Amino acid sequence: MRFSRLLASTAVVALMFAGASAAQAESPFTFTGSAAITSDYVFRGVSQTQEDPAFQAGLTVNHESGFFVGAWGSNVDFGTDADVELDVFGGYTNTVDNLTYTVTALYYTYPGADSDLKYNYFEAGLDLAYAIDKLTLTGKVYYSPKFFGTAGGNAWYLSPGFSFAVTDMISINSAIGFNELENGTDYKDWSAGVALKFAPFTVDLKYIDTDVKGDKNADSRFVASLTYAF
Repeated sequence: MRFSRLLASTAVVALMFAGASAAQAESPFTFTGSAAITSDYVFRGVSQTQEDPAFQAGLTVNHESGFFVGAWGSNVDFGTDADVELDVFGGYTNTVDNLTYTVTALYYTYPGADSDLKYNYFEAGLDLAYAIDKLTLTGKVYYSPKFFGTAGGNAWYLSPGFSFAVTDMISINSAIGFNELENGTDYKDWSAGVALKFAPFTVDLKYIDTDVKGDKNADSRFVASLTYAF
């Protein structure tokens, strides 16, 4: 099963990078990553697993200058021969006073999928986070010149949001997303949730919905996730 191979590969790579990180304590590079189990892999309001659970893992190599590269993977189910999503990315992040900005270039791939489906695509984005005491205002702007699937075309994603630290362990968050697609299937998604942090674990509980009609993968739902960060 491809899902089993994803689990095995992730475990091996995680051990390799953990060893490299320990061996290079004085290096300008650091290694970070995560492993998560979620009740449903939802991307911009739409289930990528037909409402089934997903296992997800990622690794990032960070340089002290702010540049980073990494990879992230998850199982998916579109009703085709695509079973795995593997994303590679690179970018730069920096903080100026209370503002943190991150510029990222990503390439989404779906190993094993028929090339005629044209699932693979490139996207570039800007993430902003402005901290005001316990409140953090967030914003995302992403652009793809040729978006996912045979419909293709350029696509924009705009998403303002916020998070608020109720305590050191509990925070609440909410966001709305505007999906502007050249093929005319524009839609909005929104979410609201709570995060419980028990370092190095985080439990996320979210309510997610869209204004898409007639697609059960875009219906309202509650999603629970458990993430281990290292």
